[in-house]
Amino acid sequence: MMRSTLVLLSLAASATLCFAQPRVLMEWDFSKGMQGWSAANHVSDLRIDNNALHGTITNWDPFVTGPQFQIPASPWQRIEIRLKTDADGTGEFYWTNTTESPYGGFMPEKHTTFRMIGDGQWHDYQILPFWQAEKKIILLRVDFPKVPDADYGKRTFDIASIRIVDLGAPAALSTQTAWDFTKNLQGWAPMGAGTAVSTPRGVDYATEPGGYLMSPPLQMPVEGRLWVSLEMAVDKGKSGTLRWATSDKSGLQEARIPLRADGQFHRYNVDMGAYAGWSGNLVLLGLTPSEEPDAKATVRGIAFAEEPMGRPDVGCVYLGTENGINRTGTPVPLLLRVTNYGGETATDLRLAELSLPAGVTVCDTGDWRKLAEVEPLDITDLRINVMAARPVTQAPISVKLEGTGATGAECSGTLTITPSLNLPKADYVPVPQPVESDYEIGALYFPGWGSPDRWSPIQRNAPWRKPVLGWYDESNPEIADWQIKWAVEHGIKYFMVDWYWSAGSRHLEHWVNNAYAKSRYKGYLKWCMMWANHNAANTHSEEDQRAVTKYWIDNYFNQPGYYRIDDMPVVTIWSVGNMRRDMADKGGAKRLLDISQEMARAAGYKGIYFVAMKFPEASTDPDLVKQLKDEGFAMTSIYHYMDHGGQAADPRRFSFDLVANSSYKFWQNWRAASDLPFLPNLATGWDARPWHGENTIVISGRTVPLFEQICRDAKRFADETGIKRMVIAPLNEWGEGSYLEPCGEFGFEMYDAFRDVFCKRPAQGWPPNIAPTDVGLGPYDFPTVNEKPRTAWDFSDGPQGWGSLMGVKDVKAENGVFTFTTASTDPAVSVALQGISAKPYRFIVIRMKIEGIAAGDQAQLFWATTSAAASEASSVHFDLFADGQYHDYVLPVGENPRWVGRLQSLRFDPCSKPDVRVSIEEARLSADGK
Repeated sequence: MMRSTLVLLSLAASATLCFAQPRVLMEWDFSKGMQGWSAANHVSDLRIDNNALHGTITNWDPFVTGPQFQIPASPWQRIEIRLKTDADGTGEFYWTNTTESPYGGFMPEKHTTFRMIGDGQWHDYQILPFWQAEKKIILLRVDFPKVPDADYGKRTFDIASIRIVDLGAPAALSTQTAWDFTKNLQGWAPMGAGTAVSTPRGVDYATEPGGYLMSPPLQMPVEGRLWVSLEMAVDKGKSGTLRWATSDKSGLQEARIPLRADGQFHRYNVDMGAYAGWSGNLVLLGLTPSEEPDAKATVRGIAFAEEPMGRPDVGCVYLGTENGINRTGTPVPLLLRVTNYGGETATDLRLAELSLPAGVTVCDTGDWRKLAEVEPLDITDLRINVMAARPVTQAPISVKLEGTGATGAECSGTLTITPSLNLPKADYVPVPQPVESDYEIGALYFPGWGSPDRWSPIQRNAPWRKPVLGWYDESNPEIADWQIKWAVEHGIKYFMVDWYWSAGSRHLEHWVNNAYAKSRYKGYLKWCMMWANHNAANTHSEEDQRAVTKYWIDNYFNQPGYYRIDDMPVVTIWSVGNMRRDMADKGGAKRLLDISQEMARAAGYKGIYFVAMKFPEASTDPDLVKQLKDEGFAMTSIYHYMDHGGQAADPRRFSFDLVANSSYKFWQNWRAASDLPFLPNLATGWDARPWHGENTIVISGRTVPLFEQICRDAKRFADETGIKRMVIAPLNEWGEGSYLEPCGEFGFEMYDAFRDVFCKRPAQGWPPNIAPTDVGLGPYDFPTVNEKPRTAWDFSDGPQGWGSLMGVKDVKAENGVFTFTTASTDPAVSVALQGISAKPYRFIVIRMKIEGIAAGDQAQLFWATTSAAASEASSVHFDLFADGQYHDYVLPVGENPRWVGRLQSLRFDPCSKPDVRVSIEEARLSADGK
C-alpha cells in the first residue's frame, strides 16, 4: 500500500535548522481502542476497524473530538496524524485551552488547516499549529473536508494515530530582516510539496498544493516594520500567500497577495499594518508565491521595512468605460487606472499606444496621453473621451504605457456602446412599466449608501462596479424611483431591506424612511424588513422585543406597501443565534417571537410572518431547521448562497460556476430536510475585497450566463415543487461584491437575464432599459465623491462630507457646527479622505463640546488606509472633558506606526453611551498640532 508523508509547515526538512531530539507529549494509538475520541458532529458509525478510528461523513460539517488532556504550549510543537480518506480537500485541527465557549471550548479563529488527500491511501501529515499564545492545550478536534451533498453517507475516514510532538527550542533564532536570494537560500527551505533551487536570479520555486517556502526560526519585533517587500516573478495564478507566526498570537496568520502573473519581476509591498496578527515577535515567515498548482516563480528578495521599497513599478488596474450605459453619437469616457507598486514616485508616464475598435475614435483634444505622477501604492486616472457612430459589443481595447517603471506595461479591456434611444429630456423618472410573472420573487437590499465615505473604497478599488445611478445619495427619493422602475420592469416584486435596531438605536434607515417613503412610485414595489440584529451579547431582552415590535406596528406594518405572506406582515430575522444567546434560560428565541405575535394580534393583525435567516447558510441539517420551526418561524431563508457544493480545493477562493452548479441540488436537499416552508435564494456572488481586503472570501468568474443558469434552475425547481416565492441575494452589496443592480460591469444584463427567464414578454416587447442620461437626468453622485479631498472641516457650508455611520440621530450642520446625538453604546460618524497621504500630518485637531457624559469617559478616532481597514490598532483613544464646554483635542496620530500610506477615511466614536449631545466646530489634519 502506498504511503506518503505530507509535511505542512514542518521544520524538520531544513538542514540549517537544528532542534533537540523530538519528544512525544501526547499520543492516541487507535490500535488500542477509541482512546477517548468521539463523533461530535456529522459523523456516524464511529468505531475501531482494522486498528484505526473509522467513521462516515454524513453532512456538511464533519468532525471528531478528543479527550481532555493538558500540555504546555510552545511554537515548536507539531501535530502528527496518520490517516486515509476518500474526502479530498481542506482538513482542520481545532485546539483550545478552555472548555468555556459556545462550541465546547473551541473557537472559529483557533485552528490550523491542512490539505487532506482524498485518494483512499494512508498518508502521514505533520502540522505546526503555532498555538503558543494559548499557554496550554487541553482539547483537540479534527475536522474533515466538506464533501458534495450527494456523497453524504458515502465518504469515510480512518485514523491510525494522532501525536503531539515537542521539537525543542531551535539551536539559533535569526534576527535577519532582509534576504537576497541571488546569493543563496539563506536558511530558507521548501516545506511540504514544491521544490526550491538557488540560482543567480534568485530562488526558483515550483508550486505544489500544500507547499511553502519557509524562513528559518526568527526572533524579530515587528514594531515599526509594517511592510514586507517582495521581489519576484510568477508565471500564473491570481494570488500568492504570505504566512507568519508571532509570539503573542496563536495560529498561523496569512495575507493574500494579488499577483501580476506575467513571468516578469515585480515588486510586491504588503501592508502588514492591515493585519491585527502582525504584533509581538515574529517567529516564522512563509511564502507561497502562487496558489495555482504547477505555477513557477523566482523569488529575488524579501525584506521587512518601515515603508514601501523598490523603484517605481507601474501596472494597470482597469481599462474600460467609466459609466454603465454608453450610447452612440455621444462622448463616452474611458477610464484608465494605473497604480505604482514600487516605493518611489513614478513620473513621466504616457500612453505609448491606444487600440480601439473600428469606428470608435478619440474626441479629446490636447495632450490627452499624459498621466499624472503616481506616488508609491497610489493610483492615477486618465480619462479619454471616445465616440462611436455605430454600436459595439464587448469589443477589445488596449493600451501600452511608457515612462519610468512602466515601459511595456499593458492593459486590456472591452468596450460596449449601445444604440441611442433618442428620447426627449424628461422632468422626472419615466413611469414604470411592470411586466407580468407567475413567480413571487423579491430581492434583498442593503441600504448602506447614505454617505460618500461608503463609496470611497469601491470607487478606488473596483471602479467597474460603479452603478448606472452613479456614486449616489441613497436618501434621494428620485434614486428610489429609478430603482423601483428597473425592478418592476424586470419582474422583481418586493425588496427585503436590511434594517438595524439594537437596544433602541436604529441606523441605515435613509432608504426606507426618506427615499422610499417619499418616492412617487412606491405603489409599484412592496418592501419588508430583514432585521439585521447584530447586537452585542446580552443587549436584547423581552422589553427590547416589545419596543422593537411596537416600532414595527406603529411605523411599518400599517403601510400599504409593506409586504405580507398569508395576510401577515413579513419580518425576516438575521441572527436567531443572537436571540437564543440573549434569552438563554428565559425562553429563548421562541419567547421573543411569542411576545411579538401577541402584540401584533392585539393590534388587529393576523400575526407576523417570521422568516429565519438560517446559519450555517449551506447546511441542510434537518435538526437545524426543526429547531427554527419549534421556535415559531414560519419560513427559513438565507442571505446569499455562496457555497461550492464540496468541490472547491480552497473554500476561500473558488469560481462562481461551482455556486451555479450546486444551487439546484442545495434547494432540493433543503426542501427534503423539513416541511417548514423555505425561501430559495438566487446567488449574486461575493468578493468583499474593496471593503475587507485580500483575506476575504472571493468567488471569481461571475458572468451573466452563469446567473442565467441559476435563474433557469430556480424556475425548474419552482415548477417541479410549486415553490414559486423566492428571493434574489443582495442587489446592491457593492462593497461585498453581491450585486445585480445596473452598473458598469454588467449594464442591465443581469436584470435582463432574470427577466427573460421569469417574466412574460409583452406583445410590444420588453420595456426599454432607460438610464438617467437617456432622458437628461442626473447625475446623482454625492458631490464630495468627485471633489478634491479635504484635510480641514469648518462646517461653514454644511457637513462637508461628514455623516452618520451608526448609532447617532439628529445629525445636522448649521451655523458652522456639526451636531448630533448619540443613540446607542456604539455611536460613530465618518468622513471619506479619498487617499490623501498620511505622511505630512502628525496630528488631528478636533474642537468639540460634548454634553451628557461623566468624568473619565473616552472617545476614539479610527482611520482606514487604501490598503488597511480601520481596526483597534489603527486608532487613538482620548479622554473627554465633561463640562459641556468647547475644548481643542489634539490627537498625536503620527505616533501610531499604522498612521502610514494613503488615508481612505476617518471614523469618530465620540463616546460609548446614548443620549449624549456632540457639537463639533472644527476638525483638521495638522502637521504640528497647532
